[in-house]
Amino acid sequence: MKVDFFIVGAPKAGTTSLYHYLNEHLEVEMSSQKEPDYFSDDALQEQGMYYGKNRIDTLDKYNNLFVNPQAKLRGEGSVSYFFYDDVPNKIKKYNPDSKIIIMLRNPIDRAFSHYLMDYRLGLVSESFEDIVKKKSNHKYANLFYQQYIQVGEYANQLKRYLNVFNRENILLIDYEDFKKDVAGVVNKTYLFLGVNDDFQPNLNKKHNTYSMPKNRIIRYIYSFVPLRNMLTSIFPKEMIKSTRNFLFKSDKKPIMQVETRHFLKKYFEKDVNELSELLNKDYTKWIK
Repeated sequence: MKVDFFIVGAPKAGTTSLYHYLNEHLEVEMSSQKEPDYFSDDALQEQGMYYGKNRIDTLDKYNNLFVNPQAKLRGEGSVSYFFYDDVPNKIKKYNPDSKIIIMLRNPIDRAFSHYLMDYRLGLVSESFEDIVKKKSNHKYANLFYQQYIQVGEYANQLKRYLNVFNRENILLIDYEDFKKDVAGVVNKTYLFLGVNDDFQPNLNKKHNTYSMPKNRIIRYIYSFVPLRNMLTSIFPKEMIKSTRNFLFKSDKKPIMQVETRHFLKKYFEKDVNELSELLNKDYTKWIK
């Protein structure tokens, strides 16, 4: 058994939704753990990444995430794969015919969305401004900066995949295109993978939408990652989902400070221009 395709990133660029739409397809089996991080496990452990998810650190564990022998294709989505430089070669060695899906989002909006996710989970209490301007003294300040800012420097990350895989084996998806035409992009992805593109997933179901804990106590308890992992492993998925819906509420998203957005436009300008040249597509809309 080999995994056939990989959604490698970027984080907060629609990868969760695409994972679920692909998982609905009758010819596709996605890994039972959405982000196995198998090919980035060494790097994550070396850095002491603060998410603390269930480790998939052996090939047996990885293979056990796939149980459907009738599946035509198997895939997974680990957004950490985009950032760490040794991952493309590891995937290529594992399966030389791998297909790679990369979703790109305005790096400024992506950064703030990533921060809001970590804030919601109780993993960060520092202000977004202190982190991006390197004023935070938190023990994970460097990792926060990496996750919100450096992960959004796409050009070099993309080059690594273009240097390892044939261009026809890489599908690039613009997050804005995905939001405007979900059905069209999902259909394009089915065609890229070579599965029946007549299949229609449930596009009315929203995935990974913004919400916040109903109070500070819930947010504090939820910040204990080992406790979350333990409860997730004990209770059925539907019970976990119902509990989460009860403890969290849909809320209005905070807005980034105008001065911070200007600061980040200048920061990302060089990388955005390089990305535009690399792909022969104008991404400067992100910094205008």
